[in-house]
Amino acid sequence: MNKSILITRPNHDLATTYLYWWSKKVIDKCQEKEIKYFDLKGKKASKKNFDSYLKRNNPSFIFINGHGSEEVVTGWNNEILLKVGGQLDVRGRIIYARSCMAGLKLGKVSVDSGAKTFIGYTKNYVLLFLTTKKTRPLSDNLSALFLEPSNLIPISLINGNTVEEADRKSKNLMKKNLREILSSNKSDKKEIASYLWHDIKYQTVIGNNLAKI
Repeated sequence: MNKSILITRPNHDLATTYLYWWSKKVIDKCQEKEIKYFDLKGKKASKKNFDSYLKRNNPSFIFINGHGSEEVVTGWNNEILLKVGGQLDVRGRIIYARSCMAGLKLGKVSVDSGAKTFIGYTKNYVLLFLTTKKTRPLSDNLSALFLEPSNLIPISLINGNTVEEADRKSKNLMKKNLREILSSNKSDKKEIASYLWHDIKYQTVIGNNLAKI
């Protein structure tokens, strides 16, 4: 097992485009810490490439950005990368799926198949954004309330933290953002706060919470 990261970041729709750009901050951290990474961006986030990079490079951490369900996570154009009932090359790895609902079934099956830990969400991963910023996702302060905390999971792991510490830091930042929103003058502050609380509540860790990459 190599101390390295396989990152998938398709950008075939608005939601994945936001994840694509915000994942660049995780890549920046890899470069800062001189951690080897493999970036399956855009159309490269295919099943064929995903399986090939897993086999050839044996990364210790898989960071998936894309749509999902209880049983699958997907890449470019929603092509399935991992699924319940499929061949799961996950033994010894930490997986973080920034995807809807994959923590419900796929996470448990992945750990049962030998993954050290699966971090994900047992319901939809909610992300709000400003329509005026959709061509400039990194300047979107609304999406930052959600994406900076979820970025803290891989960034904390890259910094040498355990999964438990990474999960806690992520949730603590969401709670901080929630408190700040509720104390603001925003007209939609209750709606924003409710979605932040949703992500806090349904972010889950399955497996060894003391694992490190």
